[in-house]
Amino acid sequence: MSEKLSSQERIFAEMLALCENHISGMANKELAETVGTSETNMCRDLAIFEKFGMVERNNKGRWRLSPKFGGLAGQIAKSYQKARLELSKEEERYMTAMQ
Repeated sequence: MSEKLSSQERIFAEMLALCENHISGMANKELAETVGTSETNMCRDLAIFEKFGMVERNNKGRWRLSPKFGGLAGQIAKSYQKARLELSKEEERYMTAMQ
């Protein structure tokens, strides 16, 4: 990256880089260079990711996004399913009451 990122922007850049390199994983230094930040910042950010269960180390000790991170998409999909079910039930109650 050529421009200096804020810490919030850096977090998103790190997540995207980890996503793009999921299979091979990334070392701290490699991730710091990709995002354009210091290794100190990278260690701090990865500690936060790890605290919330969003990253893990692969079998080579390189960082990657965790299954918990991947599961966020499933949680979103479940929310839509729940909303559709609730709307369907409401529609059925309404249509029944109209008869």
